[in-house]
Amino acid sequence: MDVDWLEKSWHRSGAPGAAVAILTGGVLQTELYFGLAAAGRPMSSAAVFDSASLTKPLFAWYVLELAASGELDLYAPIAIDYATIGAAPDPRLGRITPALVLSHQTGLPNWRPDGEPLRLVATPGEQVVYSGEGFQLLLKSLQNTRGADKVATELQDLLDRFEMTSSSFVDPPTGAGGSSSGDSPAGAARPDGSVEYAIAHDADGRPLVRRPRDRLGAYGTLDITLPDYARFLESAFWGWDSPSARRIRALMTGPYGVPAGARTLGWGCWSRVDGTIVLHQNGDNPGFKHLALVDPAAGEAIVALTNGEGGLAFTDELAARFRSTD
Repeated sequence: MDVDWLEKSWHRSGAPGAAVAILTGGVLQTELYFGLAAAGRPMSSAAVFDSASLTKPLFAWYVLELAASGELDLYAPIAIDYATIGAAPDPRLGRITPALVLSHQTGLPNWRPDGEPLRLVATPGEQVVYSGEGFQLLLKSLQNTRGADKVATELQDLLDRFEMTSSSFVDPPTGAGGSSSGDSPAGAARPDGSVEYAIAHDADGRPLVRRPRDRLGAYGTLDITLPDYARFLESAFWGWDSPSARRIRALMTGPYGVPAGARTLGWGCWSRVDGTIVLHQNGDNPGFKHLALVDPAAGEAIVALTNGEGGLAFTDELAARFRSTD
């Protein structure tokens, strides 16, 4: 990936800053930092981003580990009382499985309208409908069956095993390092215990107030640094070598369900011009626009994190360029 092109594309986007990691040969080779993480603070490896939906592939790995160890059946209906999550009665809800959640084929919307019950917008298993509600449904089911504290501990253990030492699903308790305000809350800590958050910006370049992370969300509450997410990709797709890791990798890199080729268990997938599969996941919260792309067969990946609405133009250009590469 051409570094000059990356910098020019970022600059055209108008995003205040960007952090980009390039993996080749299954190994992190290059880190690039453009612009500002916050007013007066250059973008750096210490910048902590709201990852938005880049959370989903990591949560998917957790679910697939449970399946690999025999603790979860990916293809059995999710055991939950749908009334407890505010779902409108519908017998088709009983068809939803963890595999359908991870491949976005639950038929649930991304988010229900405010004040309304959760309703299916498609029959489970018949089409792809991107759904944060589905991921949160699966998390709630696991919390009910395994215990909320145990799930939180297991997810933290997963971050530790991926060496994502500056990442977290929720903010630490007050007084445990970092504040919850401005540009210095929790994650990659400074000597004074504060953290260097990348601050989101709206389309006019105005900074946005950070939303505290007080509840674990499978849909997208993970805070990350660029090196941490690159380590996750490196280990998940090429570094870890065990029977369970190889099984999980096969599930994450093969098309699943309908329409054929649209999703894997954890990622979206495209075909490059030569027919190889490219996995993709966007992160899209107000003022944060991110993209992760992986070509498992070629040992290539790229992660781009931005802290402005304009970052979408950058990630769109990057996706088109990566997908077209022979």
